[in-house]
Amino acid sequence: MDNNPAQLRRHYRHLRQSLDAETQARHADRLKARLDRLLRFARPQHIAGYLSCKGELSLDPWLEHPGRHHPWLPMLHELWAPRLRFAPLASTRRWKLNRYGILEPDVHWGETRDARALDIVLMPLLAFDRRGNRLGMGGGFYDRSLAFRLARRHWQRPRLIGVAHALQEHPALPRQPWDVPLDAIVTERELILPQG
Repeated sequence: MDNNPAQLRRHYRHLRQSLDAETQARHADRLKARLDRLLRFARPQHIAGYLSCKGELSLDPWLEHPGRHHPWLPMLHELWAPRLRFAPLASTRRWKLNRYGILEPDVHWGETRDARALDIVLMPLLAFDRRGNRLGMGGGFYDRSLAFRLARRHWQRPRLIGVAHALQEHPALPRQPWDVPLDAIVTERELILPQG
């Protein structure tokens, strides 16, 4: 398969949307079990998730029962350069559709956090490879919001964990200079720690 980003996005979007509702629900339950094991002994408290759409592997079972962790959800913040801010799920009472038709919390900016204030970010993906490269939807919101990680050599907070169906694995995705690599990938089948 060609490594053209637009073609890759079409291909992997089609693959994940081709999964039926029963398979999606089974994958979401398996994902919750993996996340519970992964986070059982972890100290992080503030963990960003997402509300799934367009075939993304759903975090809903985990968001409904996050244990001792505090889930946060992304929302577009476009006052200057378009970025993501994160709103606490526990205090979210109202919802809105953003300009892409994605449901997000409808809260005041002052109630949100920058990614720097989170411990872990669970990120939806279109595709991933075992080196920690990811292919997103193409808007660059996560990359811009997490660009500060590229300048750090040691202290890497938040930890970035990609979330995807196993069928979204690609042999080797192209990496751009602005791409922020993943610390781990979790699928319904396994936890992947990047190599190299």
